[in-house]
This record gives sequence, structure tokens and C-alpha cells, in this order.
Amino acid sequence: MPNNHVFNYPLHDPLGSAEPSYTAAQSGDYYVITTGNQSVIQANGFLALQLTVPANSRKTIRFDNIRASSSSDTILSLYRNATLNVSGTSATPRNANWAYPDASVVTGSWVSQNANPTSGGVLFQVVHQLGGAVDVDLNGERVIPPMTTNQTYYILLENSVANTQLSINISWWEV
Repeated sequence: MPNNHVFNYPLHDPLGSAEPSYTAAQSGDYYVITTGNQSVIQANGFLALQLTVPANSRKTIRFDNIRASSSSDTILSLYRNATLNVSGTSATPRNANWAYPDASVVTGSWVSQNANPTSGGVLFQVVHQLGGAVDVDLNGERVIPPMTTNQTYYILLENSVANTQLSINISWWEV
């Protein structure tokens, strides 16, 4: 006797899930920022990207991914609350959903120079990159909650060879 009840039973309430980054992108809360491709002339030169979350922003920032690339060996260093010790070039966070405005609470600034532009902060991760690209998947595991003081997330690339092309890209979502 066939058991058609099992095979012909319709699904009424299927359970499904989506990555938080996907959900954030759909709702217009997922952002990306880049330094673009930058030439670092001197060996042991630097490219730094500082992201600042303003005090009392009322947003939690969850970092998703850092992608850095280089035409030579580099060292990628990640800092909490370090700052650029020189004026940088402004970088605009772009909304990953083109139906929404570029309205992140995060501001960005980058600099490319021969001397290390890092001031203060707490170093919490270093990756030696043997040329090419490096991907640091954070999947929302680095979090800046709303605070009463400005908070920074700081990414530093140091090249090993003169005339190196470097870039830094980072993505996050805001809740």
C-alpha cells in the first residue's frame, strides 16, 4: 500500500535562513569602501585606511570582509582605535544596494606614504601577504557597538618592494 501522504504533503511553513550580510544588503544597510589602487613608491612604504564610527551614532557596525591586494609581499595589520597622524584623502562608503543612498554613519580616510602614518591604537591582527590578494573574512564577528566616543577601525598595509600597487577594501553592515 503506497504512502502518498508523505510524498504529496504540501509544505506550509518551511524554515529558511539567509546570511546576515545578505539581509543587510537587501535592506540597504550594507556598505563597502575602498582606497582604490594606489602606488607606493618606496620599499617599506605604507597604505592605511581609517574608518571612524562617530560618538553616539546609535548604530552597531559589524565588519564582514577585508580584501587587500598588492603587487608584492606586504604585511597587513589591523588596529582598534588607531588614527592617521597626517591628513588623509576622504573615502566615501558606498551602499551595496543601489536603491538606497550612500548614508553610512562611518567615515573613511586613507593615506599612502613612505613613513608609517599610524598613531596609537591596539594592534590585534597581523597577516603576512605573499603578493596578490588577501581575504580576511570576519562575517560580522568584529563589532563596534554604539559608544559615547569616536571609535576607529584601522587597516595598514606595508610593502616590501619599491613601486608597489596596493589597495584596501572593506565591507560591513549597520544595525
